[in-house]
Amino acid sequence: MEILSVTGSPYEDHEGEVLNLHIRLDEGEVLTEGGTVQIRMMDDSFLEREVKIINPQLAGDYAAVSQEAKQWKPSGRTLKEFKGPGTCDIVVTHVPYHEVRTDQEISDRAFLAEMEKMVCVSPFKEILCGGESIYDYVQEGYQVPDRVIAYLKTTAPYIMSPGIYQHPFRPEKNLAGPYLYTDGHYYWDRDTWKYVLKYHVTLPQDFIDHVMSEQGAAFLEAQTPESDSWTGRIKDWKKQSGTLCLLPDDAGDLDLEDF
Repeated sequence: MEILSVTGSPYEDHEGEVLNLHIRLDEGEVLTEGGTVQIRMMDDSFLEREVKIINPQLAGDYAAVSQEAKQWKPSGRTLKEFKGPGTCDIVVTHVPYHEVRTDQEISDRAFLAEMEKMVCVSPFKEILCGGESIYDYVQEGYQVPDRVIAYLKTTAPYIMSPGIYQHPFRPEKNLAGPYLYTDGHYYWDRDTWKYVLKYHVTLPQDFIDHVMSEQGAAFLEAQTPESDSWTGRIKDWKKQSGTLCLLPDDAGDLDLEDF
């Protein structure tokens, strides 16, 4: 049995440890409702757990693990047994979500490890990028060299979140994202340069020194108008067959005048 992906159940009966496992069985492998499976964890140990449900379709199918789900009608399409080869979904309980070994979890942990090596230039809680307050970094009359602003305007995509949050200096406005960019050493919110120019938010001196160094100059020189960006990514996603992307083409970006 190979675990392809893990998703959480919408029910809280088991404190977030009701999991849907999308699995693949080889020829000859069989799963039965009420039987057990060996679940490989990230530390290479195994948990033995009961198969509560096979191929849940509707909310009511989760009645076997959730009191809340008993109020809804079951689909009548769950399985008592599944034979490989093929894929199916099973529900198990009392399994830590992010401890199950999958390719995605391995990739996510590697990404987080790399992220921890970098420094966030805009670590502000108001823009969902950290725990600092942006208001503590406002300094009237603050200015930086033009190269720093140009650097912050580069658009090498790093992380995006398709959410909405309140503008920290204009509560009547909502902003999309956050959308983050990176140079491989630092990362920052795409609006960082606007906060600097319009609201006098200060930047780490180490970052400014890096930008003004030969290494910073080399990165900036390598950027072109055709460089990858979140706007470009979104347009590409919309061109992909079978992909539904509702994000605006400009990723909800605002001009400095409107920011």
